[in-house]
Amino acid sequence: MTQRLRTSSILVGLLFWLVFLSLSAGSPIFTHRFTVVVDPGHGGKDPGAIGVDGICEKWINLTIAQMVYLKSLDHPALRVILARRNDEYIYPTDRIKEANRIGADLYVSVHANAYSNASVSGVETLVHETQGRGSQSYRLAEILQQHLVSQTGARDRGVKWAPLFIRQAQMPAALVEVGFITHRFEAKLLQSLSYQSKIADAILDAILEFLYKP
Repeated sequence: MTQRLRTSSILVGLLFWLVFLSLSAGSPIFTHRFTVVVDPGHGGKDPGAIGVDGICEKWINLTIAQMVYLKSLDHPALRVILARRNDEYIYPTDRIKEANRIGADLYVSVHANAYSNASVSGVETLVHETQGRGSQSYRLAEILQQHLVSQTGARDRGVKWAPLFIRQAQMPAALVEVGFITHRFEAKLLQSLSYQSKIADAILDAILEFLYKP
């Protein structure tokens, strides 16, 4: 992990745990209308993709997901649950099973991309290959993609289909690829708190739009 990424991960992680433990201790009573699982991809023994200067994807995913959680606290009707809260490995199918068990309304998996050609950059959003253009998962993916491109100004790689673990989700589900850690400039951006915050804003705005503007 680079110094820049280490610093941002530590700062956001500390704030996340301070807020999380404070809320847990205080046991505030909220009437949540929606529950959304945000899944920071990989973790623990699975670093995900390895990018420029040895950047591990798992840390970028976790920091962005923690930011989404923190920003969601401004919306009392929305409960965001992280599929992992720290650097641990949980089987992807187990993450989906837990989302199904709690009856989540949406599932958003956060990832960073990589490619052998270091000139490739941009954001894309994936749905399982069984989800057609008229499905709710595809609609979620379109909204996520629109907000990510609008907030970051990154190259729009569109919505794509893939044979993903989210096929087992019993709610609309999509996987965002927030940029390429193998692209030197984009990798630098993905390590900055300001850019991570833009991505988190985009994800949260997309979630809210999907839920409140059917």
